[in-house]
Amino acid sequence: MKFLHMRNMTLIQKMIISFAISGICLLTGLVYAVSGLKNMHDMETEIAEKDLSAATITINLREMMFAQERYVGRYEILHQPELRELYYQNAEKFSFQITALAKVYSGSGLKELVAGYSLHSALSEDVFSEKPVDSAALRRTAGQVATALEHIRSVQQKALSEKLKADDERESRVVAWSIGLAFSGVSISCLVAFLMIYSFSTSIRKLKRATHRIAAGDFDHDPDIDSGDEIGVLAQDFKRMAERLKELEQISLDASPLTRLPGNIAIERSLNRRISERAPFAMCYLDLDNFKSYNDRDGYIKASEILKKTGEIIHEAVKRMNDPGAFIGHIGGDDFVVIIDAARAKEACQRIIADFDAMIPSCYSDEDRLAGCIDGVDRYGVSRVFPLISISIAVLVCQPGSYATAAEIATAAALVKDRVKESSGSNYIIVREAGIREA
Repeated sequence: MKFLHMRNMTLIQKMIISFAISGICLLTGLVYAVSGLKNMHDMETEIAEKDLSAATITINLREMMFAQERYVGRYEILHQPELRELYYQNAEKFSFQITALAKVYSGSGLKELVAGYSLHSALSEDVFSEKPVDSAALRRTAGQVATALEHIRSVQQKALSEKLKADDERESRVVAWSIGLAFSGVSISCLVAFLMIYSFSTSIRKLKRATHRIAAGDFDHDPDIDSGDEIGVLAQDFKRMAERLKELEQISLDASPLTRLPGNIAIERSLNRRISERAPFAMCYLDLDNFKSYNDRDGYIKASEILKKTGEIIHEAVKRMNDPGAFIGHIGGDDFVVIIDAARAKEACQRIIADFDAMIPSCYSDEDRLAGCIDGVDRYGVSRVFPLISISIAVLVCQPGSYATAAEIATAAALVKDRVKESSGSNYIIVREAGIREA
């Protein structure tokens, strides 16, 4: 009966019904596909924000734990106060990382990790307090922490595998149902639906591959997904995340192992960023005078200790300036860099010099301090008398448009440094754009 009614319909009516059926099928398929894609987008976002973050934190915790064990073990032998300070700094970071882990990880093992670390910290405190500690107990608590971290990592991997499997299954269902609904319409609708599904599937596979590549450390991988939909937005988020991870990795690798301050890559990046922001700032080039003679006579161990203390003095002095945008870097050797607000540069130089001059006499013997100098040989092999180590600071105030690259700023600052080193003792020179010199 219905067929007869169809035969009685006009061509326009049949076309309208056909297009309506095709439109409903296509709309149903599209709604289903978008819904499935949104679910996958949410899952990928959760993986990026929680699982990858938790995995990174777990790795950091494991490395920090190894470092703490080394500090405690060395302290038991050497009893050096700096090892205790390094331990406390690391312990503070460890506690912060545990708090961060609790925000992105809700599986088992976290309580065991906190409990094991509390026991290990208590035993470590006894070591630093010179109390007798059972080495076996110390190793056992460290093992408990390592076991808890390994358990958390295992749970994370299992959860990630299940999420990826569910994502694959959801992807298959979305593709299958969308194609089925599309092919129930007219041929052109089927073709359009197929092209849409193929595009979505390709993007999902690229995004999934990008997830694995980035998680494996390939931060330069480009998902090659056009922006415009949820997957495209997520792909752009992945690229920005990978760029940030690569930047953090470079900063970590570039940092000075002695002072823990950022190195040349981070210094150049900081200068170029300020140049592009077109905001005025001061570039401070710090150099130690007569350092080589001290190193030649007293050895690299004592000389390295001076560099380490110098880095700490600069860091603390700049920190007291309350400039949130200030940057401190270690070029290498006895050369340091401070990038700070131009209005704070003079006070920063004065504080650094005052703290440095108060510290440096303690690095010499009573005889050398009384004499105010040491005997040594210069770079030409000539014996001569060298004053105590001092610090020279060349400050270059950079206005917007004054310099195009970080290299230009570094060259100009080096010239200013040569001028300030002409004076004896610790000094600083501030050179402004207009050529005004302030000593």
